[in-house]
Amino acid sequence: MKKLISSLMVLLAATLFVQADRITLTDGSVVNGTLKSLTNGKAVIATDFAGDITVALDKIAALNTATAVQVATEDGAKYSGAIETPEGGAPQVAAIALPLTNIKYLWTDGMEDPTLPPPRKWDAEIYVDVAGKTGGTTEKFNGTIGVNANLVGPDDKLKLYASTTYERQDSVTTTKKSIGGADFERKIAGTENTWYVRVELEHQTTNGLKLREEIAAGYGYYILDWEHTKLRARVGAVGRCRKYTNNTHNDDFAVEAGLHFEQDIQEWGKWVTDLTYQPSTERLDDYRILHESSLDIPILFGKPMSLRLGVSNEYNSKSNVGLDGMETNYFAKLVYKFK
Repeated sequence: MKKLISSLMVLLAATLFVQADRITLTDGSVVNGTLKSLTNGKAVIATDFAGDITVALDKIAALNTATAVQVATEDGAKYSGAIETPEGGAPQVAAIALPLTNIKYLWTDGMEDPTLPPPRKWDAEIYVDVAGKTGGTTEKFNGTIGVNANLVGPDDKLKLYASTTYERQDSVTTTKKSIGGADFERKIAGTENTWYVRVELEHQTTNGLKLREEIAAGYGYYILDWEHTKLRARVGAVGRCRKYTNNTHNDDFAVEAGLHFEQDIQEWGKWVTDLTYQPSTERLDDYRILHESSLDIPILFGKPMSLRLGVSNEYNSKSNVGLDGMETNYFAKLVYKFK
């Protein structure tokens, strides 16, 4: 019985050894493991003794895989099969000799094809902002709940957003507002130039404005488009319809110019600023300025929850009664992110 068990263990060990990929280095040493990928002149190998290790291609003398892999060459050709390296020869895939320097990508079954554009991915967040005051001669309450969702691809981005705000002072509703919209942009021929389309609806039952509808389209340019820093400028045309609580309305066209800036602050936070200027094409003294700046601070590192501190300003040069209007809000939002 013991001999049988010993024989089975030896057979199992031999089977595992045979199934392992074999990488022979230029110094004569051998690495047994699983070849996971090959790109940018480096091979990633999963091993039992050291986890994933990375080896430069110029340090590999021979390569043999136990199972089929997918290979793409510098000229765009693709091959599938196990890699074998005859003694003194170049590695072969499906009996075709391929020097390692000719291999641009190598990947295994179950991995994404690196030759294809990255797929679009969703991310979303939900946030809540509640504040109030009681006691004394004044009682105040204000609250906002909202959601943002982004579908991001290699050359385009769709942003969907919605929020509702309610404010009350001394049992009198001072603000009841809901905003929803969509913003889509796409890079032009893979450059930093973009075109965009934006739609936004705002409904109120206070502050004079009852309904605002906007549709905008135009041109954008990424002045900075780095991994942790982005600065984008936009200019476009806007069609607007504004209806007021006194049953009057104002339909017009405007132009808009805007800046969007975001900066990752090391690994713990993110700063975002948006600034938009919208003058009417019919009356230059009728314009709207929007500004918002915020800082995200993680509550617990490694968790998808953060505290967003910021300020927003909205200035409308003309209201339905001909008065200037400036609205400033300070906020501290509790944000939960989904990916």
